[in-house]
Amino acid sequence: MSVLADKIEKFILHKLLEEEEENIILRRNELADELDCAPSQISYVLSTRFSNDKGFIVESRRGSGGFVRIVRLQQKKKKMDCTPVTLSERRPAVSVSMEDLDGLLFRLLKHKAVTNSEAIMLHHTFRALFAED
Repeated sequence: MSVLADKIEKFILHKLLEEEEENIILRRNELADELDCAPSQISYVLSTRFSNDKGFIVESRRGSGGFVRIVRLQQKKKKMDCTPVTLSERRPAVSVSMEDLDGLLFRLLKHKAVTNSEAIMLHHTFRALFAED
């Protein structure tokens, strides 16, 4: 199974690298057909190699219209890439990086303070706020 799991993981990582966005949406059955494996094998790889602990958020919907969304959280880098965000006009601006926010989301997920869907929504909201600058 590990050779097939490696192949599936490599394929998904390649798809993530191809995309300009930090997430991809895949159809489990189509991916299984393309890689000549069972959909359950795709699920196994997603749960073991694309976990929250490894810096990913995976949202999965089963059924005929089902999909798998994989979001790669930004990895910790040097603190050089900070964008100032003004919290309000009365408060001073604070420097918060996307990496800091992703780290916070990761901790919230790990402690089950937020669901995967909530973490994805927050991640995209933060990303949109950073894009406005």
